[in-house]
Amino acid sequence: MKACAVKGRRSLLFCLLCLMLCLLLAACGGGGKPGGTTPETPETPETPGTSGTTAAGALRPDADTLVIAIADEVEGLDVQQISWANFVHDLIYEPLVVYSTDLSRIDPAFAESYTATDDYLEFVLPEGARFSNGDPLDAEAVKASFERFLTTSEMAEDLEPVTSIRVMDERTVRFELSSPAPYLWSTLGVMFGGVVDTKVAEEIGEWEFNRKPVTNGTYYVDEWVPGSHITLKRNEYFSTHTPDLTNGGVSHIGTVVVRFIPDGQARVDALLNGDVDIILNVPPASLPALKAASGVRLYDCSLTGVSYLNLQTEKGLLSDVRVRQALTYAVDRDAINAALGGIVAPTYGLLSDSQFGHSEREEAKLAQELAYDPARAKALLAEAGWTDPDGDGILNKGATRLTLEMMIPSDNSTFQAAGPILKEQFAAVGVDAQIVEYEADYIKELMRADEYEIGSRTYEWMDAIILSWAFTKQAGYQWEDPELTELLDAASVETDTDARVRAYELASDRLASDFKAISLYSDGIFIAASDKIEGFVVCDDGRAWVNDVVRKGN
Repeated sequence: MKACAVKGRRSLLFCLLCLMLCLLLAACGGGGKPGGTTPETPETPETPGTSGTTAAGALRPDADTLVIAIADEVEGLDVQQISWANFVHDLIYEPLVVYSTDLSRIDPAFAESYTATDDYLEFVLPEGARFSNGDPLDAEAVKASFERFLTTSEMAEDLEPVTSIRVMDERTVRFELSSPAPYLWSTLGVMFGGVVDTKVAEEIGEWEFNRKPVTNGTYYVDEWVPGSHITLKRNEYFSTHTPDLTNGGVSHIGTVVVRFIPDGQARVDALLNGDVDIILNVPPASLPALKAASGVRLYDCSLTGVSYLNLQTEKGLLSDVRVRQALTYAVDRDAINAALGGIVAPTYGLLSDSQFGHSEREEAKLAQELAYDPARAKALLAEAGWTDPDGDGILNKGATRLTLEMMIPSDNSTFQAAGPILKEQFAAVGVDAQIVEYEADYIKELMRADEYEIGSRTYEWMDAIILSWAFTKQAGYQWEDPELTELLDAASVETDTDARVRAYELASDRLASDFKAISLYSDGIFIAASDKIEGFVVCDDGRAWVNDVVRKGN
């Protein structure tokens, strides 16, 4: 599988990791009239009204209504008050900048342009910009929004390098930095980097604002029916400068209904029956039926992260690097993918091809160096003194049997399927991997307490900075490689894109040389849409944009 062919602390990183776990078990704004504030200026379009009720028929697609089914209901709608976000927030917030569809660039989004230096990030806003309710959206409004973020959001520490926010003129806002921080894009370039109308938040209170915020996205919230759906209306003041979109103005579709359908098969049935236009988080078991169905487009993307095995290095049988090497060469990633029905993308490095900082050159190099080679694995184990005197296929050294405990997360369906395959592959070279199942969070606790031999981990993050959170003391684990930490620290502050990729190549080489972890695969993300709509844009990492969507025949 490849990326779309149609294509820390209580921080944002922590919260997206939590969201990623939910996605694996299964990757807008502003109320038009909150507080009675609606645009009165004759020269500007009127914001559509909010009815407060939605007839049952409005939950189905029509000429001017797009219906999208997702698995999880939102926690809240103010991104500065919530701990995790989903697709609804992408529709109601427009960040200042955005990752390109292939994650190779940082492009302007709400901002007309931006300047990045080691000392500051500066954004030029579009002239005459407004929030969805018509309030002015100038540099002062952006400053107020991000100052609220720093005091309100659970992810405030993600902007730690920002020492101050300065208004340079009516359309220009500058974020002063304490040090170079290219990894800030992974916060500023997603829905959490959208702008909220702090004036309205103060007027109507935090609770109400969390149900009907005023923001700057493609749509604003018309109504939220808990347990059922959210209805969004077109933001008549919207604009974007994202070059991957054809339509930089207001959306072609006037209404978007986002339905909450937790059951995966029920989402698939709704699409096939014509009750919805788009479904997110397609269950892998439904892929064959959707591929065979007429009138359906399937989008195949990769998670911005990898699943991997973290190996004990400091004590026990795995303190011998030759044993860790042998385990690495025993893994046949292609066989795992085939057994899983082709729903993952095999990886050898610890960055997937949908992460900012990924190097195709490094991945190709590691694919060659770490390739499946059971003969080499057996030779390494023999060199380490492991033999099979009783002929049962599992190696021994004196009275010690080569048995290792492999923790597999009980709440990760892909790992659940891959675990038994890994056990068989290890057994084929003489290693007895005993599977024990715990929830992913408990596995993490055991690893931090250094009570593990083989731990299973999965992470999601758009930027390579994630490696600092997985393989340095910041991760909370006992293992530490000062040379690797130094390389990762240097890479994290490199502002030149090409130089940054090269810096992460060096860190990746160092990590691979110690055989600390076995990268396995990047999980698949699947989205399906009716072919009755055109202009639906899906990015390599599963982000989806509806700005260009039109219905055929309209």
